[in-house]
Amino acid sequence: MKMNKRISIGLRWLALSSLVVLFAGCSQQSKGSSKSNQSHKIVLYSNSLSGGRGAWLKKEAAKAGFTITPVSLGGGDVINRLVSEKNKPVADVVYGSSQFGFTKLQQQGILKKFSVDWQKDLASSDNQGNGYFYPLTRQLIIQIADSKTAKQDLPTAWSDLTTSTAKYKYMVPNKTGINGQTNQMVIANILTKYKDDSAKDGVSPKAWPAIKNFFKNGKQFGNPQLFSNPIAKKESTISYTFSSDLLGIKKVSNFDPQIINSTDGSPQVIEQVGVVKKSGDTKNAERFAQWLGSASTQKKIAKQFHTWPLNKKAASAIDPKEKEMVKDIKVTNLDMKWYNKNINKWIQKISLNYFN
Repeated sequence: MKMNKRISIGLRWLALSSLVVLFAGCSQQSKGSSKSNQSHKIVLYSNSLSGGRGAWLKKEAAKAGFTITPVSLGGGDVINRLVSEKNKPVADVVYGSSQFGFTKLQQQGILKKFSVDWQKDLASSDNQGNGYFYPLTRQLIIQIADSKTAKQDLPTAWSDLTTSTAKYKYMVPNKTGINGQTNQMVIANILTKYKDDSAKDGVSPKAWPAIKNFFKNGKQFGNPQLFSNPIAKKESTISYTFSSDLLGIKKVSNFDPQIINSTDGSPQVIEQVGVVKKSGDTKNAERFAQWLGSASTQKKIAKQFHTWPLNKKAASAIDPKEKEMVKDIKVTNLDMKWYNKNINKWIQKISLNYFN
């Protein structure tokens, strides 16, 4: 009887010990799981999150196992913020800014070199990041007007907007909007006519009366705002926008756009993705960049937001209507070194002198 009692007590202790081990294991598994989930969190800096893009991307990334914190900034602000945070980086991934901005980040030592499977599916002419960043989409920045506006009432070139007399009713950015990538590319496109590498700000003195006229005679609009809104509200006859916005203008601004194929060219932006160099593990940031630029993800983005993916395996998703609209656009080849050296000087000078 005593022996049976001892066996019974022993079995109870064994069962209790097993439960303790089981719960301890569950607890450790839970902690490990929590740590794993934590490691999949991505802080994403981007200028390509407006118009529903940020919410859509967050949802799609969650399906792929990533919890992203999107931080939406203007293209110029993205670059400047990353530079200011160089010694204590916050972002894990940067996406959407141009080849100009990413080259500056690379030169500053802010980006980490990494590889992606889809590199082989890119044209070598587009892939200029040397492993520090990779191209995702192509954007043209184009002047537009309502299709009902007679062509004789429209400019034929960007330079037509820099004359001393106000011939056209057109949009220019305000003091906040000037920090956006699209607006900065427009400024650079106008200034490239006056390029002078011997000048301290990279342009001849003749550039600044032209810029003064551009802002004085234009209509300044707030930021953020859709580039097509001033035309829709009859506050402007002429505006400009990026090419992926063209097919959505009818729906969001209720007019059919016509494109002004400027004879002095339109700037082109190649949106990129890169991983920020940090002291911790960046593997999940690299996996996110891999997922973002993959053909399957780029196809989804193209179909949802009319983008022009540069991954050849995603090219079938480019809307043929957009191809037709931009097929004859003359593209300006801006000097990247000249742009990066001088863009902050230009924006500072404009901000101090040419706003209402």
